[in-house]
Amino acid sequence: MAGSGEGRLAGSLSIGARVRWQEREWEVVAWQGSQVTLLPQDGEQAPRAVSYRWLVGAEDFTVLSGGGAPAADSTALDRWGRQEGRKEEAALWQARMVEIDTGLAPGRSEHARGFGPETTLAQRCAAMSARMAADGVRCSAHTLADKRRKWKAAGENPVVLLPGPRDKRPGGFTDPRCLTAMQEVVARRAHASDVTIDVIREEVEDLLHSRYAEELGSAAVAALLPSRSTFYLRMKESGLADALGQPTRARAALASTPPLPHGGREVVLRPGQVTQTDTTPLRILARGDDGRPTATELTTLIDVANHSACALMITPSRPRDAESGRAGQATRAIDLTLMLAQALAPWPVMPGWDPLSAAAASSLPFGALRAADERFTEATAARPVIRPELIIYDQGSPYVSEHFTEVCDRLRIARRPARKKTPTDKPLPEHFFVTLAHRFSQHVTHGWQGRSHKKRGRGIDRMPLYTIAELQQMAQEWVALEYQQTPDAGLRDPFRPGVVLSPNEMYAVQVARSGYRAVPLSPAQNRFFLLRQWVIPGKGGFMIDYRTYQPIAQDAGHYREILLRGDSKLPGREKQWECRFNPYRPERVWLYDHTADTWVTCDFRLRHLLHDPWTADMWQEHAERHQAAGGSKQDEEAIALSLAQRDRRRRSRRPPPKRTGAEPPFQGLELETEQPSQDPYADLEEFDLSTLRPYPALPISPMAPPSAPAPPALPVGSDDVGPTSDSGRAPHPLAALFPDDGDGSGPQALTAEAPASADEVVDAELLDDPDPDDDEAENDIWDA
Repeated sequence: MAGSGEGRLAGSLSIGARVRWQEREWEVVAWQGSQVTLLPQDGEQAPRAVSYRWLVGAEDFTVLSGGGAPAADSTALDRWGRQEGRKEEAALWQARMVEIDTGLAPGRSEHARGFGPETTLAQRCAAMSARMAADGVRCSAHTLADKRRKWKAAGENPVVLLPGPRDKRPGGFTDPRCLTAMQEVVARRAHASDVTIDVIREEVEDLLHSRYAEELGSAAVAALLPSRSTFYLRMKESGLADALGQPTRARAALASTPPLPHGGREVVLRPGQVTQTDTTPLRILARGDDGRPTATELTTLIDVANHSACALMITPSRPRDAESGRAGQATRAIDLTLMLAQALAPWPVMPGWDPLSAAAASSLPFGALRAADERFTEATAARPVIRPELIIYDQGSPYVSEHFTEVCDRLRIARRPARKKTPTDKPLPEHFFVTLAHRFSQHVTHGWQGRSHKKRGRGIDRMPLYTIAELQQMAQEWVALEYQQTPDAGLRDPFRPGVVLSPNEMYAVQVARSGYRAVPLSPAQNRFFLLRQWVIPGKGGFMIDYRTYQPIAQDAGHYREILLRGDSKLPGREKQWECRFNPYRPERVWLYDHTADTWVTCDFRLRHLLHDPWTADMWQEHAERHQAAGGSKQDEEAIALSLAQRDRRRRSRRPPPKRTGAEPPFQGLELETEQPSQDPYADLEEFDLSTLRPYPALPISPMAPPSAPAPPALPVGSDDVGPTSDSGRAPHPLAALFPDDGDGSGPQALTAEAPASADEVVDAELLDDPDPDDDEAENDIWDA
């Protein structure tokens, strides 16, 4: 600081003040940290940024006019959170520090009492402490001295004087091991009857002694447990006390919550980065496999970045029949994997769909997508292909199954469970269900049950209902035609925030930035979407659910090699080999040879008896009927005949007058698992049939007399029939092909002369005597 009185007036320096420095007049236009920006008044020089200490320490520095405390840096205030009154508090602390440091308050030319030139820094701190105490603020002189040192070290920035946010230590000074034990005991009591906190404290104490007594000793373990009042306080702060007061069902759901971060907003910038999936009742009745009404469920996969419906799956749903013992049916793991396969491939435009549902007629970048992926054609639906990277799923049994986890790991898809009974963890599928009910389901005139039982129409089960396959196609058409092309208020272009975009338009904006890479899966890769079954191959085949499967003729040699190899040499499997099958189409399975990474195609042994579509559920139903009649589930011939007779009876009987008859069963979605058959005539050139001529026949015996040479054939389209015969009649147009043998008879169909090479071949085949000494063999040859 300047030692002169004029230098001490630097404490009144502020933005807008006029100063003299280096024999020129300047105006303070900016103050950022320790840098002061000066603007010359004569306009002959550009603004200059100088250090505050260098400026006020100069010998010729003088404040000509101005006052008030220097303004605090707004960017520095943003780091601490801009709150109401934060700037005023920073300006007040800046004025106090300036007065303590210089003895002169900003904007004043006279020293206050206790801040004169003869006072020391400690005396000025004590005077400022007394002044603040009179104003009701308690701050000792030592604290002010510490604040001044921090203020000077930060370049006289007043932000460092503001009290920062204090992070509250969770659990206070209670040992973390005790807090962990408290959570374990409460989670252990989730499914039991409610208890008091005293019982929890006793169980925590027992758990600590059993876990740390040998390591720390009894005295040290006793010190881990806080006092009774502190224990009650920690239970209250951690929310464990409130959890104990909830019903048993709520406590069980809370205890099953996975220890992962939930809630909050994730920054999603590219398609497929985060997706959400969920399953819900569809409230639409459909026609089941037996022709009776059945309930349905809907499973969907929604992309968070652009709200696109990546895939949807409609499946039948029925409860378990307690009287007959018939098993229930709902969404299974195979349905989820088929949904994933649906998301990785374009949707085809089915016959009867609206032309506007095609991708070429939508806002998707169809030209760029077709250039990058050959699967995009004119018959592709207006729904983008999005490969999910992360799936937030519900904790239902299909989502946590081993098969779904295996498929996600194979496709390198991360998974994150949502909390139970917390729809806010996956809000997009929940909103999609409401949208589908409002804009699609209520327009399905046959089968819509309404939002509740009170609003359900009469005679819903007596209507001619749609099949599940028809509902699937109708829902896919609605998604491509309406949902993907309807503007969504939650989708905005960052460069055009005032424009509301549709899911397809938002995808077009994002894919232009992130790019698109096609990931087509081969039929061999698609087989890993199917269910896995461990089988033991034998000479007669292998069995799946008491059905015998045998290899097809093309793969019989490969299957024989597997039999000769014996064990699969897989850890824990010994003689078992991996097999993949689709329960919706169980007539064909694939045996996986992991040693050569190839597949052996196998068919059901009695496939020729079942001409109509059938599923594994139908087989199980007839097997239970056969067992109830006194048979065995292993009698596959009787079960197959029963299943075939059912289809024959269904085709022969007349349908009911008011209810539609049974239809082919629901067989899921079509998954390309068969290798495309190759045409053996694909590489051949087209043949002109008009140039085809009959080939001369070979002699029936090498001893037959040689025939006369055949005359040249008639030219095509020739009108000349040759000279007339002696009888006055014109000869037959084909008479030239049959030469006269001189006996006066009419033309006969004699064999044409064969090439010499052909005769030689025939002679060699017929005269090749395997045993020259065997006369009987020679006679047999000639007799033949």
